[in-house]
Amino acid sequence: MLRRIFNHVVLARVMSGFLALAGPAAVWAQAAIECLPQQQGAMSLVALRPGFHTVSGTLGGFDPCEASVRFRVPPGTGKAPLMISVHGGGGIHDVLKSDEAFHQAGMATLAFDAYAMQGLPGRGSLFWARSVTNEARQRMIYTTALAAYRWALGRGDVDTRRIYLFGISNGAAVVANLAGLVDPAHVRGVISEGVTPVGLGLPDEIRVPVLLAFGKLDDFGHPDPQGRRWTLSDDCRVNIQFAGVPAGSSRYCNQSTPNRRIPDALQWVDTVRRGGGQVEVLYVDDMAHSAFFGPLTRTRATWGNGQTLGASLGATDAARTVFFKAMMDFVDRHP
Repeated sequence: MLRRIFNHVVLARVMSGFLALAGPAAVWAQAAIECLPQQQGAMSLVALRPGFHTVSGTLGGFDPCEASVRFRVPPGTGKAPLMISVHGGGGIHDVLKSDEAFHQAGMATLAFDAYAMQGLPGRGSLFWARSVTNEARQRMIYTTALAAYRWALGRGDVDTRRIYLFGISNGAAVVANLAGLVDPAHVRGVISEGVTPVGLGLPDEIRVPVLLAFGKLDDFGHPDPQGRRWTLSDDCRVNIQFAGVPAGSSRYCNQSTPNRRIPDALQWVDTVRRGGGQVEVLYVDDMAHSAFFGPLTRTRATWGNGQTLGASLGATDAARTVFFKAMMDFVDRHP
């Protein structure tokens, strides 16, 4: 059981010094990996107004040989469970530290940069987070994350009966949607941190258990200085319907229904639970958006669309430890 692997020694090793990260090159597992360059996309940025963009072009899937990909299998003869980490608006740096923590806890891990996979490398995290629409980011992240999951199903060096998905922010919305699509025979649970309902919407039904996690100080993207992530909403016109995403809120809340409000995360939880879906909601003290971003920083910022919104990030070391233990407990309860 992972609970036995995840002891105080491992926890101290994972959290001390903010996690010594692996080098920039991918770390390959022992089994042969076939490159899939034909899966790489060709997207381009399209300005909606100065400093704010959407994207257009040919969406790609997942090439395990793309330079950003980090696929690691722990040593030993047994097959480890796999955690697929799905970054948010800022790109792969959103999940590098959490990916390392999962790996130190004994899991096989897979992380990637969906923007680079879609032919848009070289932009910084701040540009992606504040200067590109949610729907654009989520389209790219969703397409690559779905292809990465399907690629992982064919691996012989991990336990494909014990796959888990972790997503932060826009990636949290992506993994929540994937929870409505994945095969429960392979995926045991989904962890969605700081989810946004804005972009592709959220699914009406889920097929696997979901842990929906929020820092109690998470105001990221909220126009109200006192607002929190779990009450975040927007006009339906900024949601889009996207092929391949499970049926959900974007069916009835999209560009064709302006002046209506997108259901917030807790309203989504009610919808899913009424359909029999299993969702746990976790709130963590002294934690804002993206717990593994760094030290707790509380601030507001102006986005490329001209809005001034909450932009608090990170967590205290103690809060990060509490959150990581809660995630590992969730994994352990869904083996």
